[in-house]
Amino acid sequence: MKHKNNKILAIFAVALIGFIVFSTSSMADVTVDIIPVKPSPEETIEITAKITDENVTAVYVELQECNGNTGICYSQENITMTGMIGNEFTSSITLTHDDATYLQYTIIVQTDQGWAEYNKDTKVDYEISAPNNGNTDDDNNTPGFEFVALALSIMFISLILYRRKR
Repeated sequence: MKHKNNKILAIFAVALIGFIVFSTSSMADVTVDIIPVKPSPEETIEITAKITDENVTAVYVELQECNGNTGICYSQENITMTGMIGNEFTSSITLTHDDATYLQYTIIVQTDQGWAEYNKDTKVDYEISAPNNGNTDDDNNTPGFEFVALALSIMFISLILYRRKR
């Protein structure tokens, strides 16, 4: 009887190990690339998801823009990703909120085994440029009001020097 229990235990152990190996090997692995890596607000980005599973039928990206300063997250978008070469899926997305400081995304994959979420709520910080202090031409030249003050100062000094000579 003891020998029979050992056989049953061994068969159960092999079946359990086989189930664990099979269930972990059937899970897809998802790698995500975002170009540019640090987008700016209202910029167009390209998200590419590389999926190892051969039986992918649909891929979506859930994307949400957030403002880290106020704690506000805007409504979530569900965007279909289109297939490319092999198991790479891509989507071009234009960010819409000028006050957002980061985005978060989740990749949703449908396979013959059902739906699965990957990279849940992954955060991507935005590249926030410093304010230009009223200078609208985006270079470091002197703004016009300082030039006017300089010209008036030169004219005033010239007038004083001219009157002293007389």
